[in-house]
Amino acid sequence: MIERLVKLHFEEENVLKFEEIFESSRATISAWPGCVSLQAWRSISEAGVYFTFSRWIDEDALNNYRRSDFFGQTWAETKALFKAAPEAWSSVQLKEVAPLAPDHQRLALDDYHIDIGSLDASQFAWLKSKDYSAFFIVVDDNTHQHCWPIFEEVLKKEIGGYHLIKIAAGELFKTLDTTQSIWKELFDKNAGRSVCVINLGGGVVGDMGGFAASAYKRGVDFVQVPTTLLSQVDASVGGKLGIDFNGLKNSIGVFRDPVAVWIDPVFLKTLSDRELRSGFAEVIKHALIADADQWNDLRQWGNISEVDWQRVIPKSISIKQRIVTLDPKEAHLRKSLNFGHTIGHALESYWLDTENRLLHGEAIAAGMICEAWLSHKLLDLPAADLDQIAGYLVSIYGHQAIPESTFEELLKTMRQDKKNEGAEVNCSLLEKVGQYRVNMLVEARDLLESLSYYNSLM
Repeated sequence: MIERLVKLHFEEENVLKFEEIFESSRATISAWPGCVSLQAWRSISEAGVYFTFSRWIDEDALNNYRRSDFFGQTWAETKALFKAAPEAWSSVQLKEVAPLAPDHQRLALDDYHIDIGSLDASQFAWLKSKDYSAFFIVVDDNTHQHCWPIFEEVLKKEIGGYHLIKIAAGELFKTLDTTQSIWKELFDKNAGRSVCVINLGGGVVGDMGGFAASAYKRGVDFVQVPTTLLSQVDASVGGKLGIDFNGLKNSIGVFRDPVAVWIDPVFLKTLSDRELRSGFAEVIKHALIADADQWNDLRQWGNISEVDWQRVIPKSISIKQRIVTLDPKEAHLRKSLNFGHTIGHALESYWLDTENRLLHGEAIAAGMICEAWLSHKLLDLPAADLDQIAGYLVSIYGHQAIPESTFEELLKTMRQDKKNEGAEVNCSLLEKVGQYRVNMLVEARDLLESLSYYNSLM
């Protein structure tokens, strides 16, 4: 079997012309003697880039096609549209490149790729081709019940042997003790450095499972299969992994990329409305810091159940990917992704062990309201934008009053934030919708006043 992946670079205005050429020739090529399959997809991360992937019975079949008049004419029409020379990968090189199912979208990053679409046998076949000695799938109580049956149905057809590691669900268990239990399972099964860990779950499973894989025997490969909206649009890009420690979120961890991320929107159907809203907060954040048009689009949906996730998820991921590519280790620009998180994490930590526990997105939504007010005061974010942001977030997430008696404790937690410099609290704020400013040092009285502003919205 011969496989060939080609990356084509076009001027943006020529993409539609190429699509017309491809669609008019697809049936002829697919029916060509020796052609097993033919696919094409457009990159969602690079403008004007298309990929084609074909399988042929042998080298002779491929060469016979390439010597044909039909290929000569089609290739000449395509070549006239190029912006740059195409890049091609042979069967040997494709051991490191996953082919793509027709209904998938792909975000190709430097060290790994993100596939968005239904789980497909080709993904597992690619994983199997990497010759791992064993596969370990990490699930929590929730994903074992709701997501594992969907995942296992495809997994067992392609990968016969695997080990399941089940952990307790929830942020309360994102701890060193739980991480040690994952390591113990790996050691008990004599896992070497050539195993692959697959993390099937939300942000807690992805963060902790990825961290456990990155530290086990100085690092083994892992795949992220995020099952919540929050983990699909946020944790899937950037390589941040870790656990909570000493009462502080994500205070122990590393930067390390997976070998792949597989995002299947079908898992969103397993979520409660509350969990879905929680993840939507990160979609809103991405739009507020970097895409005013996306912000305007989001506000058109009156009900979160009406959102077209196949459209929204790739766009939200692309926003984060652009930022992370420019600043992988959070030296400057990547700090923009912390909008809403300085105050939001403090709120989340405070209510973590109470009956009124906030989900991550709910806390971040409250944090974005507070930090939008700080943006208005310190950076002249227009009052109309502040009202619009606060009103929209309250309409989706409601309002949970913050007791004034907790203000000083919340301030103490903010001062422990890992983004700070010295004793001053470092925030990322908005100059306007779609434009951020990082490294804003905010005084205690302004932080406290922002909490009072939030309370005034009741």
